[in-house]
Amino acid sequence: MQKDIVMLICFIILLFPNISIAAETSAAVLQANNVPQKNEAQSLINLSLQDCIEIALKNNHTRPASQFAVEIADAQLGQALSSYWPEVGLRSAYTHMNHEPNFVFPASTMSMPATTIVASTPMGPLPVSVPAQSFNVPEQNVKLMSRDTLSTSLNVMYPLFTGGQRPAIVRQARSGLEAARQEARRTDLQVIYDVKRIYYGAVLASELYSIGNEALQRMEVTLELTEKLYKTGSGRVKKTDYLRNKSIVEELRSGVTMLKANKDLSLAALTNTMGLEWSRSINISETRIPFNRYQADLSQLVSNAYMFNPDWARMQEGLKAAEAHIDEAESGHLPKVALIGSLVNIQNSYNKGIVSSNNKNNWNVGAALELPIFSGFRTKGEIREATARLGKLSEEKVLLREGIALQVKHIFTMMMSAQDQQRSSNEAAKAAEENRDLSERAYQDELVETKDVIEAQLIESFMKAQCQKTLYDHIETQAHLDYIVGKEIRELMYGR
Repeated sequence: MQKDIVMLICFIILLFPNISIAAETSAAVLQANNVPQKNEAQSLINLSLQDCIEIALKNNHTRPASQFAVEIADAQLGQALSSYWPEVGLRSAYTHMNHEPNFVFPASTMSMPATTIVASTPMGPLPVSVPAQSFNVPEQNVKLMSRDTLSTSLNVMYPLFTGGQRPAIVRQARSGLEAARQEARRTDLQVIYDVKRIYYGAVLASELYSIGNEALQRMEVTLELTEKLYKTGSGRVKKTDYLRNKSIVEELRSGVTMLKANKDLSLAALTNTMGLEWSRSINISETRIPFNRYQADLSQLVSNAYMFNPDWARMQEGLKAAEAHIDEAESGHLPKVALIGSLVNIQNSYNKGIVSSNNKNNWNVGAALELPIFSGFRTKGEIREATARLGKLSEEKVLLREGIALQVKHIFTMMMSAQDQQRSSNEAAKAAEENRDLSERAYQDELVETKDVIEAQLIESFMKAQCQKTLYDHIETQAHLDYIVGKEIRELMYGR
């Protein structure tokens, strides 16, 4: 008998192992947004499931992190689109040299050949012969500019043709943005699934605590009756029956204490998942786990998963990005054409040499052509790499497709199993309750033994706990199915 009660207590405690550890594994505790929390004694009471989901979507820090990822991807798209605009750069530099730059003309000799010139004389113009001569030209030091110079240039470059590189990069950035949005959807789905799972886990914990506490109270009444019967009865009930009954009561009391701790832990885990401070206390409004029969076709669920599952959508965007990456690599074989221009202004106090007024302001426009001729087969290798990446993703897509279908089928099967078990477990609980009632009344007349009434009470508690566990399994698998299919997030966030 003691072995039976130990097994019962262990079963009830282990009905929901994920509830007690959820406080450690859920998202980090965050400051609540739009929820007052300065007063630690203040509590949130009668929270419905929808209330908890809305609070979690406001306060759980995994959502802002995913939104920042979307902003990063959006900024990367803006960077890619910037290639369609001209690039304009202004550069200004002030320089001071230790001495004025100069140019030294070396000394040289200038020779003049003999020639005849017409000279004016009193007798009129007469030809005069001039003999050959040579002149020595001394070394000359020519100043080019002053030591202080302010140079400013404005450069413009506008790409006309990039061989398909620009649109390929933009397509990759767009796919990256959509993939980030799908990841944000996955985060929202995870938050909602965690809240649902832990919320109904808290309801289950409360139900199990009530079942255990009720069983303890009945067992204590039975203990009093056993003591009375062995002292004043016919003698069928012995002191050993009383002592055995008492030991079971104490073991059950210990188990109920653990169930109470699990109930408190489940609420703490829910508080943590909602992003509230650890010191906040909450109370949920639901006291029963609802049972709604799920009417859906497995094939339709799988089709919906391919439409709404964020992981599948991310894979689709990854394939688009891989295809665009091939186009980017192939652009390495094509020429690139751009318009270029510049405007230069030089400020220098000297107006001669190389900084004459004609040289201080100038501009130029033109076209630039870059034609790849040979790159050591680098471009060919980049194309092969991009093609291989696309092939790898294509194979992973097949695996993901089968994996999603298998997940949906597995969860759907578990949900249908829990749905079928619900009726039988409910009937078993009713039969166990009736058997316990009959055993207690018969025990008062000493028609059954002590162990029989104890067994009847334990079986009733066991069956009721099993019934609640079945209800929890059913609703948890529904929430898990919504998480995998990825559809309910649209209804929750954008209205039903």
